[in-house]
Amino acid sequence: MHKFSRKTIESIGYYVYGLRKPGTKEYFYIGKGKGNRVFAHVNQKAKKLEHNPKFDLIQKLKKVGGPEIDIIRHNLTEEQAFRIESALIDVLNVKDLTNKVRGHKSDELGLMTAKNLEAKYKGEVLKFKEPAVCFKISILFNTWTKNMSEADLYEIIRGNWTVNIKKAKSVKYAFGIHNNLVRGIYHINSWKQVFVGRDGVKYKRPRWRFTGNQANEMDSKIGCLITNFKNHRVSGPIFYINI
Repeated sequence: MHKFSRKTIESIGYYVYGLRKPGTKEYFYIGKGKGNRVFAHVNQKAKKLEHNPKFDLIQKLKKVGGPEIDIIRHNLTEEQAFRIESALIDVLNVKDLTNKVRGHKSDELGLMTAKNLEAKYKGEVLKFKEPAVCFKISILFNTWTKNMSEADLYEIIRGNWTVNIKKAKSVKYAFGIHNNLVRGIYHINSWKQVFVGRDGVKYKRPRWRFTGNQANEMDSKIGCLITNFKNHRVSGPIFYINI
């Protein structure tokens, strides 16, 4: 694999990683990062890197499948990642790690391969057969966070939207989508026309806002990927599924 999914990136925060030779427990590089930083070494191209031992070794290992990538700790702050990285570099320069007792939350947050980390956090594909309208909250707001309250999420998803109201009234569910992941699902009870935005600026054309309630029976679908529905590729902020 050459990158993490968006869901994984959002879930793991900063992490400390190790690169090792395939079939061995010997680390030749320890680093820290976030996002897809861990894969930058493998994807790096040969320019201005003459006589770089790490780069040369990685190029040799790529001929036999590439280095093994371990995520040693994740869900860290940047400062925590920096301290753990420094400590590991000090220890590994002295002796091999021989600890028999693993550290705090090691089963949950401890050493695992990059592939296993992806499997742990990657969202499942959405399975849903009923008609629904989907709002890409990332396009207009880009304010979704893991700690967002239900009330704030509801306000963002319900609108104000420029919709085909006849079509919108034909569906019972509204989905909030951020980075191709389902963030919220609501039953639509009614629609109301609005003429002024939340910033007090009057719209050139009226928009619509729905009133609804959280679809608690759909909680298992929160975090699922929407990419199996072709309509998700539309450039605008609104698309429909199963309609």
